[in-house]
Amino acid sequence: MKFFFAMVISISLTSSVFAVSEKELFEKGVSCLKQDKYQEAVTAFSELIKMAPENPDAYKNRGVAYMKLNLYDQAIADFERTKEIMPSLKGLHSNLGVAWYYKSDYPKAIENYKQEILLSPDNHFAYFNRAICLYELKEYDKSLEDIAKTLELLPGFYLALCLKGDLYTKMNQLQQAKHAYEAAISIDPDPVYAREQLAGLNDGVLPGGGVTYELQSGAFQLRDNAEKMQEKLAKNGYKAKILVVTRPGQIIWYLVRSGIYSSKNEAQADKNTLKQDLRIDSIVRPSGKF
Repeated sequence: MKFFFAMVISISLTSSVFAVSEKELFEKGVSCLKQDKYQEAVTAFSELIKMAPENPDAYKNRGVAYMKLNLYDQAIADFERTKEIMPSLKGLHSNLGVAWYYKSDYPKAIENYKQEILLSPDNHFAYFNRAICLYELKEYDKSLEDIAKTLELLPGFYLALCLKGDLYTKMNQLQQAKHAYEAAISIDPDPVYAREQLAGLNDGVLPGGGVTYELQSGAFQLRDNAEKMQEKLAKNGYKAKILVVTRPGQIIWYLVRSGIYSSKNEAQADKNTLKQDLRIDSIVRPSGKF
């Protein structure tokens, strides 16, 4: 299944054509693209190409319209023709990358993003789109490197933070995944994706149905005592939460939990560290369960 994030496509908004009729056709085509009238855009740019067969922007934009119509072979042909005319045209290699991505040829997509990055090393979309392709190839370490560069160029990029969370989840580095989703939510709390992924981790459910685990550092009948344990953990770099066990009309226990792990063995390693660093005897419990 295709990765849910939208690949970024580049269109040309200005052109080097000068004749009035050519300019009108170009502007008509761009207007159609902006209004999602893709077949009409194809018609406009095709007429322009007849009049100005060496206009790279006409081919590039018609390629975008073809891609929006899911006609990827036609899009690639137009982008390749653009490359013959003006190989350094901004966004061209990114568009080829998108087209090859949708044809599921991820190595060709990656090669085009590499070329785009060489031409525009500050293009965060090129790094992000390449990260998606590397994700599809299960090259998670390399994908994380591209996400790190994406976020260096654009720190508040919600989708990049979500992909970072997904990558860490795939790599069973669940604490890092949780932090990434939390960062995405802090940037933009409205989209549901990061919240749903984080809720799944907090509820102890991995994608595919696996169970996650937490460390329980104490069970207290007084909330004050639970908060003191939570504060102690926080001062030493452990982010903890308090779960409340209740009966109808009655609070029974305040449980202090930290971490999120894909296996009991992984949790056990941190349990030993917690014992050694803070002299806390914790126990391994399924996430969100009492």
